[in-house]
Amino acid sequence: MAMPALTAAPPVTLAEFAALPEWPRYELVKGELVELMSVCREHEETVARVIRHLGNYIDLLDPGEVYGSNRAFVTGPNSPASSRMPDVSFVSHARLGRPDLHGMLYDGAPDLAVEVVSPGNSAAEMEQKVREYLAAGGQAVWVLDYTARTLTVHTGDAPPAVLTDDDIVDGGAYLPGFVCPVSDLMPRPRP
Repeated sequence: MAMPALTAAPPVTLAEFAALPEWPRYELVKGELVELMSVCREHEETVARVIRHLGNYIDLLDPGEVYGSNRAFVTGPNSPASSRMPDVSFVSHARLGRPDLHGMLYDGAPDLAVEVVSPGNSAAEMEQKVREYLAAGGQAVWVLDYTARTLTVHTGDAPPAVLTDDDIVDGGAYLPGFVCPVSDLMPRPRP
């Protein structure tokens, strides 16, 4: 089946963004479409491990919902609009009441956004995403770098905390009671 041609010219509105086909996938950055890159095995394994650990936590305590990268969050003002798709996100029950704007387009940032660094991501790009999530009301952003085997925790009220394989990440106020060794979120070393 042929994909419809993209007809939206910058700045793209949220309604135009929401009407795009599922593939190829895009983020909306200040009114411009940015196609999401394909990811490698290590990236996918990291995402799967994070979803598994957050899912186990949610099954136990039921504080909200966890999503993969199929959920877009509006992270900027409407003119020009921005919408990001974190690799993993957690939205608490308290924030789930906000309406969807269009289908899978969700108003505001998740409580927790998780971004996994891929070889094609620049430090400036990741910093911009962190700023957008926090400015849009997110409580925390985890940036996992499986190459460096670090997890950097960003919150609005403290300097970033860089954790390594030897550390334990806790969920703070946004995931009360969640604890996990950072090494459990990273892909297994391959021979």
